[in-house]
Amino acid sequence: QVGINIIEAQKLVGVNINPFVVVKVGEEKRQTATQKSTNCPFYNEYFLFEFHEPRDILFHRLIEISVFHSKKIPFLGRCIGTFKMDVLTVYSQPDHRFFQKWAVISDPTDTRAGVKGFVKCNVCVTARGDTVGSLPTSSSRDEHIERNLLLPKRVPAERPWARVCIRLYRAEGLPSMSAGIMGGLSKIIGENKVFVDPYVQVSFCGQQGETSVETNTTEPVWNEQISFIEMFPPLARKIKVQVLDDANVGDVAIATHFIDLQQISDPGRNGFNPTFGPAWVNLYGSPQNSALRDVHRELNEGRGEGISYRGRVLMAIAVEIFSSPSLAPEEVIVEVEELHPLPENALGKKEEFLLFAAFFEATMMDSSLGSKPVSFEVSIGNYGKTEEAVTKVQRKVEKGEVKEEKQPLLEPGSDGELDAEDLAPSSAALNKSVTKSQRPEPMDYDRSYSCLPMTHQKPCVYVWSYWEDHTWRLCISNWIVKLAERLEQGLEDVEKLLRRPKAKAEERLREVLEELVAGCRQFSLSSERKTMAHPNNLDRCRTKYLTYNIVLCAKQGLRARRRLTRGNVQEKVKETRRILTKLRFMAKEPQCTLPDILIWMLSSNRRVAYARVPAQHILYSVVEEEKGKDCAKIQTLFMKVPGLHTGEIFAKLEIYMWLGVTKYAKNCLVELPEEFKFLSESGQQVAQLSGCSPPSHLSRDDFSYFQLRAHLYQARGLLPADDNGLSDPFARVVFSTSCQATRMLEETLSPMWNELLLFDQLIVDGKKEELKTETPMIVINLFSHNKFGSPEFLGQAFIRCLLKQSATDEPYTTPALQFFDIYRGTRAAGELIATFELIELDYRGHLEDVEPKEPEYLGDPRAGRFIIPEGIRPVLKEFRIEILFWGLRDLKRVNLFEVDEPQVIIECAGKKVESEVIVAYRENSNFTELVKYMDVELPEQVYLHPPLSIFVVEKRAFGRTVLVGTHIVSDVMKFSPKELEEEPEVLPK
Repeated sequence: QVGINIIEAQKLVGVNINPFVVVKVGEEKRQTATQKSTNCPFYNEYFLFEFHEPRDILFHRLIEISVFHSKKIPFLGRCIGTFKMDVLTVYSQPDHRFFQKWAVISDPTDTRAGVKGFVKCNVCVTARGDTVGSLPTSSSRDEHIERNLLLPKRVPAERPWARVCIRLYRAEGLPSMSAGIMGGLSKIIGENKVFVDPYVQVSFCGQQGETSVETNTTEPVWNEQISFIEMFPPLARKIKVQVLDDANVGDVAIATHFIDLQQISDPGRNGFNPTFGPAWVNLYGSPQNSALRDVHRELNEGRGEGISYRGRVLMAIAVEIFSSPSLAPEEVIVEVEELHPLPENALGKKEEFLLFAAFFEATMMDSSLGSKPVSFEVSIGNYGKTEEAVTKVQRKVEKGEVKEEKQPLLEPGSDGELDAEDLAPSSAALNKSVTKSQRPEPMDYDRSYSCLPMTHQKPCVYVWSYWEDHTWRLCISNWIVKLAERLEQGLEDVEKLLRRPKAKAEERLREVLEELVAGCRQFSLSSERKTMAHPNNLDRCRTKYLTYNIVLCAKQGLRARRRLTRGNVQEKVKETRRILTKLRFMAKEPQCTLPDILIWMLSSNRRVAYARVPAQHILYSVVEEEKGKDCAKIQTLFMKVPGLHTGEIFAKLEIYMWLGVTKYAKNCLVELPEEFKFLSESGQQVAQLSGCSPPSHLSRDDFSYFQLRAHLYQARGLLPADDNGLSDPFARVVFSTSCQATRMLEETLSPMWNELLLFDQLIVDGKKEELKTETPMIVINLFSHNKFGSPEFLGQAFIRCLLKQSATDEPYTTPALQFFDIYRGTRAAGELIATFELIELDYRGHLEDVEPKEPEYLGDPRAGRFIIPEGIRPVLKEFRIEILFWGLRDLKRVNLFEVDEPQVIIECAGKKVESEVIVAYRENSNFTELVKYMDVELPEQVYLHPPLSIFVVEKRAFGRTVLVGTHIVSDVMKFSPKELEEEPEVLPK
């Protein structure tokens, strides 16, 4: 919701004017009443705009406040002036609002006329789930206008005019439209393809400009500049760059890209104005090349994450600020003019890159696949795509020239292999981008999901591609990413320790800050020696910006460490979180020239699920800190269904990936475990590996076996699934090719399972030394049981387990319960209290020194369920919770009906107590039966106590129960007598 309250206007320019205010958000428009013959009208009118769309889309929209002078003819008014600001700027403010601020009105048709008046208003943006803070106290009428302008902090009151220039040079790799349905709407060239007529439309701050149209080409050359006139700094952050096809029947978006001005500028004292390129911008969108019947057409318009590469555009951005109003153009206009083309090889020659991937596991696959054969496709840019592959032909190594030629890949009857007339000299083998099809099999234990059999043979794919080598940008970014990841992991450790009253959180935070300071110093020393090939203005500015701000982060970390005491740990964690946010922002490279890697699951010639991996995450560098965080590692990827926003996972991959310049290709297999043999396409073992011929399969016969112990104690704060505000939750634990489920507990949001799930004889891939730091991912999926259909998804948690390896001197230690956040999509959906142990079995398949070797049964042994062992399971004490039911007040309507027969239900630790039903709430809102109690068993450790949930429900006709509202009390012990002090806790080391 965008709420705008127009209060009044002051100092409007004009004689005997009849002003009214028009408020526009996006395409929606509202207006106030007209005030007669006044330059200081009073309105106090409130407008509410409601949007049902993702935040990213809404945040790009503009809020425009315009003042008009009403003439005698209705709806025909003269614009006195306008104020513009994007929704994101408002949402970025404290409490997501501006309160009683004055918008500066200026006339876009007369830039030299200065201020045309002021409009006092409140502007507020609220999204679902936001907490709305209380309004500040109202300020007096005679306040100073210039000190209360509708501007963010650090934006000057007097903003000069500036020219923002968007330079568009050319594009390449744009998708050609398929013949068939579109054949009658466009010009058909040849037999199979309809070439597009592309042009670029650029939108900024409510203004729009277009290049000329290039006909019948997927590689257009424009060499044009689009210039906008706008006040600086502008109050809109995004520049929208959209490539369109000039079709005969309505123009069609090919792809859309947004450039964030914050990423390409620095408003600080020693900062720099927005600047960009010349650099390539990669475009993403729908995988289809036909505009009709394209269910993912919205992705081409910039709504949602693109799921297919759709070419790239070479562009640049520059800003020229006018030192005085007399130098600026007289009115705000959009100019399009021709540019000199860039010199050849201005961005450097194209280099050959190798992308290698080995699939270790494909599990947790959705049951909808059935037994249909499944394969995987890996692509970077247009290289590796099954619709059109790029064949390397006519390559002149000495001149560095590379020409790309597209040809159909999968013909009827083809098994997915390419033929080519000319092969590049350094690439003896062709691209192999698709794995062979395999039929899914049910997973072990619980057969809710499927998996692909890859125990003995791991399929590999490899793709060669050609790009300008600007990897040094991504290397710098990777270094900062690793700084941020180490800091985030450390802060998570500190926050877990803070939950425990006697834990040593201060010591851990001190270590985290020392590590941050050392990492920042190491980065600043290395950045001084970094060489840049073909840097542009933004590269030079960003290098200074990053060096300065990393040193600043080190100083802030050092200051926080010096001032750290046992009493201010939480305050210093917040300070360090701000440093982390800054590092995350700096790590984003705005000129990422390597496209993302797209992995598609193919079934019955259809694309069913995808994963998108940023190239920098798997990029190779000889310097360890500059290497991508997932380069040459077995990583977990989750495949999603295009367009599904619930956060549910379609499949889980364990995949090894490597991307680098061909001269380093021999390193692509170095990090693989030694027990693997490398096999060619024919199944022959390859003894000597070279970068030109990566293996088609990895094979192994020697395995290490593990046992996983999943101790699931409790979940709390789960989302309600039933009409009564409760759920019937159970959890599915997925690890490797196995899946097990807990028992289902009825009507609770804090289920206490107290259950041990045992997974035996598991095979875990990866180097043993790497498993110590990065064990494979465990996925916990939570559902609510549904008597009449499939269970309802409540959320999921992603967990790394503790590892106990055999043949080590480290004695076995009992693990402690930990807290894990549960999410449904991006929404927080509760927390899980559990711990997970991955224990290596000895050569006989037995446990060595682990206790207990045989766990106890939970309830009836025939059910085959185990209880969490002593030492891990909390010791319970019996408590009595007494409730005084007094009354209910201010109950709002539910489903349009008044609440007439409400009841209160209080739940804690699986026990419930219900109040009486108030028979006629509107006549008497108090209870007559006042005191009730329930006896519950709670852990001795207070931090493990479940929350107390309060529900108000109403009994309606035919036995229906409707939820009125809920409240969660997180700390039950605040209602306990003071003598119930917590006993000192003995923590494991």
